[in-house]
Amino acid sequence: MGAASMTWNAVTMRWPEQATQWLGQLSAAKDLASTEQASTAKRLADLDGKASTSPGPVGDAAQGAIVTGRGALADQMGEAPACLVVTPFQSGIGQGRGYQRFLSAPNLLQQLAGKLVDVSDSGRPDGPHFALCLMFLATRFDQLAESLARFNALLPMPDLVRAERRARHLSKLETEKWEIPAAGTLPRWQALPLERCTVVKAAQQSMSGQLAVLESYAADSSPMADLAALANRKAAQQQGRDQQLADLKASLAGGNPDSSMRARLIGPGNATELRQALLDGDAPGHEWVLCAGALLVGSEKGLSFVRELVGL
Repeated sequence: MGAASMTWNAVTMRWPEQATQWLGQLSAAKDLASTEQASTAKRLADLDGKASTSPGPVGDAAQGAIVTGRGALADQMGEAPACLVVTPFQSGIGQGRGYQRFLSAPNLLQQLAGKLVDVSDSGRPDGPHFALCLMFLATRFDQLAESLARFNALLPMPDLVRAERRARHLSKLETEKWEIPAAGTLPRWQALPLERCTVVKAAQQSMSGQLAVLESYAADSSPMADLAALANRKAAQQQGRDQQLADLKASLAGGNPDSSMRARLIGPGNATELRQALLDGDAPGHEWVLCAGALLVGSEKGLSFVRELVGL
């Protein structure tokens, strides 16, 4: 097995430049498409006896961009790594009683390492691979919820999302159990919930359908005006998506290391070698009593996106 990193690095969430460099190849075609959308909307609005929406110069450029973009997406998603998540709230994992479950950092690592060599698990990755391990460290439920929330905002994994919700709920219970609610005067006045009445529901549905038909007759519009409005909406939607992407990039620029999240890349090696490498090194200790983790196993290329995302 090749040399593995022995250090658990604090995670710095970053925009994965290398793994998404294909986006830059589409910029020329995207600019052409935006220009042509605006031109199409103007032609439809002016009408001038034309109903054509010829793609113009964007047509030829789009063909190459489509092939490049689809190929890049398929290439990126085609080597998705296997993923294993361990949280203190999973059955048989955490220690404690009732809803109060705990899992220290060393015990979390033992659970992750053990699943690498669990021959009873048919989904276990086989053969030489790399592995990327993520640990979320906390001593309180609110800390764990916040740490998971920061990661789930960018790469939500179902088990981590459930753990975030559970930790947040338990943190809220911990806070509220010391609060004495103010008792109001009973009985209380309240609005009659007519919207729950079966008769009212049926009447509303029937009336809504009839009103929709009447509104369609009352609307004073032309097909060309509707098409022009549609073209404008499509252009506005694309601008909104572009701005959302730009805002996400900006939010990840100049990030600071987050000590509540640790990451480490190991490999290549078979399951036994990866397990040993995972347990080697100076890992976080038992002072972190409330932890969750994820282990991603796959090719170096398949792990490149997440590796860049967490700053490794």
